[in-house]
Amino acid sequence: MSDFFEMSENHKRNIRTLAENSKDKKMTRKVDTYEYQSLADCIRSDQVPASEIAEIFTDKAYYKWYSDKYFTDK
Repeated sequence: MSDFFEMSENHKRNIRTLAENSKDKKMTRKVDTYEYQSLADCIRSDQVPASEIAEIFTDKAYYKWYSDKYFTDK
């Protein structure tokens, strides 16, 4: 299902910017592993506000999982 969402390049850049700027901040929100994919689908389909995305990416484990899966141009 994760490939279902066709994101604009601008949306992808915005998510990446939020993620990169949040990854080294103190964790304020822990994401349970069973929520990883469904949360990613919500983020990628623009259902999660930017402020929440920034908070979600303070979870280093989630940031790593998401970046390994979706930031493929590293």
